[in-house]
Amino acid sequence: MILKFTCRRSVFMLKVITAFTLLLFLFTEGARSQDEFELVQSAPSETIYENSDLPRTFEVWKKMIDESKASVDIEAFYFADSKGEPLESIIGSIKNASERGVKVRIIVDSSFYSRNDKSVDLLEGIENISIRKIPFGNLSGGVMHAKYFIVDNENLFLGSQNMDWRAIKHIHEIGVRVKNKSLAKTFTELFETDWNLCEGNIYGLANQKPVNVVNSESPVILNSGKYGEMTLYPAFSPPALNPAGFSSEEDELLKIIENTREKLLIQIYSFSDKDKYDTVQYTKISDALIKAAGRDVSIKIILPDWAMRDYSEKFLKELSQVKNIEIKISTIPQHSGGFIPFARVDHSKYLISDNEISWVSTTNWESGYFSRSRNVTLIIKNIKVNKDLENVFYTGWTSPYVSFIDVNKKYEPVKRN
Repeated sequence: MILKFTCRRSVFMLKVITAFTLLLFLFTEGARSQDEFELVQSAPSETIYENSDLPRTFEVWKKMIDESKASVDIEAFYFADSKGEPLESIIGSIKNASERGVKVRIIVDSSFYSRNDKSVDLLEGIENISIRKIPFGNLSGGVMHAKYFIVDNENLFLGSQNMDWRAIKHIHEIGVRVKNKSLAKTFTELFETDWNLCEGNIYGLANQKPVNVVNSESPVILNSGKYGEMTLYPAFSPPALNPAGFSSEEDELLKIIENTREKLLIQIYSFSDKDKYDTVQYTKISDALIKAAGRDVSIKIILPDWAMRDYSEKFLKELSQVKNIEIKISTIPQHSGGFIPFARVDHSKYLISDNEISWVSTTNWESGYFSRSRNVTLIIKNIKVNKDLENVFYTGWTSPYVSFIDVNKKYEPVKRN
């Protein structure tokens, strides 16, 4: 009788433990399922990029802002609106959020603002909206070139897309949306740093204490549903104005190239061994690519025709002559409605390493973007993300818009405005 009771009790306890374990598992999976990840694309109208099934910039931005409950922090190079165009609706969503009591903070680059479009002024003087202009030229000799925003301290967007109506409708762009509190916290730390730098508080940066940030040594692992489990971490520029513990974009880019074994697919807006302000050559990236090509890594690069400038043309032609490196130049056709200033260009900034690493960024590959300007990047380890980006790349690589760089041709400056 005692033995029978003991057995029944053991079975009962086993069932309790099993049920508890199952509940714990479901709770954990439920918590993990709150994380979200999307690749986000801007497809120039009337181009083959419109055939992509990736989420579109306008819909993603609008949904993020429309669903905001407490805060929206935006750090953008500039704002450029036009009546009846899609950014008008995004600005409307920001205004509506502020009317719901959402606190909105916006940072734009002061030097670009002083010389260009002032559409950000449409949000000035509105309750719950604060705008600051960061003097990056005075701080480091560069510009605030980043493009990201954080909603409710958990929903993050970053990418090549400027807050420009053309970046939604007439420019090819790639970005990402990630819903993850740890990653958002790291970007909030950056935003707070730059918010203070707007007031010239560089001393606060020097005295900053390290915080628990997501970096290359401490990445985030999340489960995103469509893409499954992935590892990701951000990197930032310039190192001198990064908060403590932040990974450097340049360092992480060089590591990725150096560790690539088979292939690199690169789509970048500009790439040169110098920029128009530099006389000293910058060869860290090109040297790393040449070394990779020397160990039989296949390297394909797409650049827009806008990248063919006096200071970059010779460099790109020489790089294209290296065995295992192929370079194509992209020309997006003009819109049927006529010429649009500062549009119809490939502005994407991403790369794919082998079948595992993806890099989505706001930075161009010139010295000043790493050493003097604010930029942000997300590094993602996930085969499915890699595959989706590869599809984007090969859509461009095989499109009628590209052709191999011609070493015998003198490329004339492209009309931009």
